[in-house]
Amino acid sequence: MSNTPWEGVFDTASSLAESPATRGVVVRFLETLAARGYRFTPPAPVTEADGTVAFVNATITPYKSTLAANRPIGRICHYQPCFRAHGEHPWLFAFGMTGLLADIESGNDLQRVAEDNHLATLAALPDHRADRLHILVDSRDTDLMGPVSDAAAEHGGRLHVLDTPQVSTRWEYGDGYALRGRGITYYYRRPGVGCAVECQPDCRCARWQPLSNLILVEGAERRYAEVGFGVEITAAISFGPNAYALPELAGRVTAAEKAGLTPDRAVDAVNLYRALALLGECGARPAGKGPGSVVRKFCLRLLELLAPLTADQADSLLERFGASRNFRDALKAEGERRARAMVRNLRAAASVLERRPDTPDADLRATYGLSGAQLRSLRAESRGTRTGQATEARQNTEIRQIALEARLRPPRLKKGDAITVVSPSWQGASVFPERAARGLADLAARSGLRVTQAPPVPGCEPGSRQARAAEFNAALRDPDNQGILWMIGGLTAAELLDLIDYDAFAAHPKVLCGYSDATVLHHALYARTKVTTFYGPAVLSEFAETGGTPYYTLNSFLDVTMRGWSGSYPRYEEVLDEFVDWAGDDRARLPEPALPRTVLRPGTAQGLLLAGCVPSVLQLLGTPWLPDYAGHVLALELANDDGYGPAHAARDLWQLRHAGLLDGVAGLVMGRPRLWTADQRAELDRILLEVCHGLSFPVVTEFEFGHTDPVLTLPVGVPVELSGDDLRLLEPAVR
Repeated sequence: MSNTPWEGVFDTASSLAESPATRGVVVRFLETLAARGYRFTPPAPVTEADGTVAFVNATITPYKSTLAANRPIGRICHYQPCFRAHGEHPWLFAFGMTGLLADIESGNDLQRVAEDNHLATLAALPDHRADRLHILVDSRDTDLMGPVSDAAAEHGGRLHVLDTPQVSTRWEYGDGYALRGRGITYYYRRPGVGCAVECQPDCRCARWQPLSNLILVEGAERRYAEVGFGVEITAAISFGPNAYALPELAGRVTAAEKAGLTPDRAVDAVNLYRALALLGECGARPAGKGPGSVVRKFCLRLLELLAPLTADQADSLLERFGASRNFRDALKAEGERRARAMVRNLRAAASVLERRPDTPDADLRATYGLSGAQLRSLRAESRGTRTGQATEARQNTEIRQIALEARLRPPRLKKGDAITVVSPSWQGASVFPERAARGLADLAARSGLRVTQAPPVPGCEPGSRQARAAEFNAALRDPDNQGILWMIGGLTAAELLDLIDYDAFAAHPKVLCGYSDATVLHHALYARTKVTTFYGPAVLSEFAETGGTPYYTLNSFLDVTMRGWSGSYPRYEEVLDEFVDWAGDDRARLPEPALPRTVLRPGTAQGLLLAGCVPSVLQLLGTPWLPDYAGHVLALELANDDGYGPAHAARDLWQLRHAGLLDGVAGLVMGRPRLWTADQRAELDRILLEVCHGLSFPVVTEFEFGHTDPVLTLPVGVPVELSGDDLRLLEPAVR
């Protein structure tokens, strides 16, 4: 069996077929069909290309469009991990199905499929007992009775023809699919359990275990046969009354009960964990709206189930379940996101009550998701039992505490620490080697750090995707390396997203600094680990400046990464915008007066800082490496590519808006565009106001970071306050 094509479906960390019992059901079913001429097809993903849930809940789901288009399907079989968004205990949200699809062009085809399925079902049963196989047929389906009856007479099993069965015998396949199904259900009869009197297979008692459905699917022009065979419920027959008796599930349920959860909570926690593990492995990500909201809903429900446990107990239990560190960190981050959102909702609801004390509780609950206890507390505050000042102070304290818990900080750099300079994108150091050497030497001399360029990767073509990823990962994993700097940006960092060792960075955070195309990896690392990184200067473009690194650039970098500074970011009176060709950069650039920061839309905001370059941010859309921007103060800048102007900015900013990335944002700080005219800057202001129309956060432009010089260093994931044109770092970004 090790050489069979379906073995690969089990080679995943969160495979649903986790035990020999469940795998045995799948393999025996598929081997029987393969021997009878069926072609194995790989499973369909349970997520869409954009990371949202695809709701694959039956073996037919991936093929509905083919069948609705009346195209032939042949004779295929497959194992399909499935997911349902709704269900009641003890249903599984994540489960496996194996089955077949076949064209039905004549009565002989239906006869053959009925026998194929009958034999595969008997093979898959743990005890292969034909005398315990019972088949329920609706009396209206006379064309199905003959083939199924013949198969039972030949191979064993009992047929039940019912006039008004109490289980479904008719199926529809959703809007947009001109398909209808009618069919039969196969049951396993458990001995010694169930009703006191004899009953039929459509009884809901423990005597009857449903196994599968054989459905005749009818389109506008063609007919097909579909079989969906439940893997867990069949494998569990040898162990107990439902799927939770399976060893891989029963062990987790027992562990949850021993940890302190009630039996019902324990079962539901295992259920939700399996669903989230499956979805997470397939790249699903939480979202505020649409199918992605199912992932978020499941995360929050799992956190509620684990609420009776301490944080350490919950983490230990999830580890017993088999959850990876990334899974546990992501679940924790989702809880922290919810806590931050609740703080904002409490503040908004309190503001509503101050203005309209007669607002109904139902409206506040529906709009802000508040509990009864929270509503009672808010109403008490609005009646004066607590002053508005005390309430605001409490809420600010909560925000600060949540922010402290929501991130990890790298150790601060010290003189003598080793820093590795990497090139995840453009290999600019090979084009301008003298400038690169000057940048390494200047930073080392003025900071006291030991700065070296990453060595070539043996066995890899220089500059290849594999070489760049290996170079970056080596710097992440090196225990003697305390920091990583970008040599220069580029266009190709997104090629490395699936090759980065996120676990290594989470386990041993270190200062990581770069900008422009570095956005891709900053945001991916933040999404996966919540570790603070630094959007700031690179070696070739800043530290290699002719005449030495600009004072404000170097000072901001050292303040944030070495000195543990916090406070208001300084304003620069001069800017180095002049273009000098690096091939002949034998003189320092001439400074020009800097334009002041502009408050485009006034206000005050607090949140975690998240900085990046807009075109690079857009490369993460539809990937599992995009962080949740809600609640953050965004610091965004534009590309410095030749020809990039207001029209390109409008295109990119509107894409951000339409993708929902600005929904729920606390504030927006826009970087200073390099070499733009006054008219271009005025056009950008107009675009920003249009893009942000209907959103309530403050907006500031002409901020000193990104593609400008001097450049500020902005830490990702650290709490800040934006007030007017002042951006204040509320606490150190390093420890």
